[in-house]
Amino acid sequence: LAREDVPDSVRSAYGGKEIRFGSDYLIPKPFDHRVLLWVAPAVAQAANKSGVAHRPITDMAAYRKKLSVFLGKRREVMAHVGTKARLDPKKIVFPEGYKRRTLRACYELAQEGICHPVVLGDKQRIETVARGAGITLDKIEIIDPYGSEYYESFVNKYIELRHRKGITPRAARKHMSERVRFGMMMVRQNLAGGLVCGLSMNYPETIRPALQIIGAQSNVVAGMYLILKKDRMFFFADTTVNIEPDAQTLASIAILTAKEVEKFNVQPRVAMVSFSSFGSANHSLVSKVQEAAGIVRRLEPDLIIDGEMQIDPAVNPHLAAEEYPFSKIQGDANILIFPSLEAANVAYKLMANVGDSEAVGPILLG
Repeated sequence: LAREDVPDSVRSAYGGKEIRFGSDYLIPKPFDHRVLLWVAPAVAQAANKSGVAHRPITDMAAYRKKLSVFLGKRREVMAHVGTKARLDPKKIVFPEGYKRRTLRACYELAQEGICHPVVLGDKQRIETVARGAGITLDKIEIIDPYGSEYYESFVNKYIELRHRKGITPRAARKHMSERVRFGMMMVRQNLAGGLVCGLSMNYPETIRPALQIIGAQSNVVAGMYLILKKDRMFFFADTTVNIEPDAQTLASIAILTAKEVEKFNVQPRVAMVSFSSFGSANHSLVSKVQEAAGIVRRLEPDLIIDGEMQIDPAVNPHLAAEEYPFSKIQGDANILIFPSLEAANVAYKLMANVGDSEAVGPILLG
């Protein structure tokens, strides 16, 4: 384990300095979460082999999964996502190939068989960054957009898509030499299953090429964050796209989020949140949420949803049982649909910074 690349979480605990196997680093650091998942199964296997185990463990994969629960909700959830990904690993494009954190993530993903990482950029420059970080690129594909075999066909496709949006052949060539747009075109042309970026870019710089090249599946696109506390998991939407959604848009966001949450093997329980609970306030902002909840009930009658409601009855079982026993949500909501981007954005950042939670995302829906 000490010979493996050290995760950023461990580096951060030690002031962000480089940690690499050698005279100063012979055994893994105590903050390294992987120690539990490596050492305990090794001890169990040794006990099995030597015959001293009173309760031999035969399924090591199941044992590791059980151990991951001790590392907290985030590790448990991500272990499940990783297991699903390993069953059918896809090519995933990483446009920010010059970042050490990107290359470390790609290395870890490749080693664990979660996906086949494709890094975009100048090969020589990427190799220089990797050497400086002690990262091997054996299982990572590198593509330089400008010198790629796909470049000319991507330029032509981009002209076809955007020629009535002000894109000339010269502009198309310039845009397709940009790593993010080139990566989005790889996804559109089914040369990759997905794309991860935004480490060093503003959100509009990442979402705009996605909408221009991949396009939307529905009339609404939204942003979702997975919020992981020690013992609970929430999904917040819309945190990044729709600033002041109307009732119809709000309903679409709720349905999009619920469908995405099902992919995590979680039964969606949707709270349409507001500053009012079940008509306690009379205001147009409240009416909007009430109308949105009604639209969702008509379109998705089997979905567990309630609202408008304040945060308290949405997440506090005792309060919900005492004050609102009629509600379908008894403080057990796992999806919170906010009435505006302003509210959702503030909420997820509060949770991440002072709420003892970890925010994973944004995940783009639609």
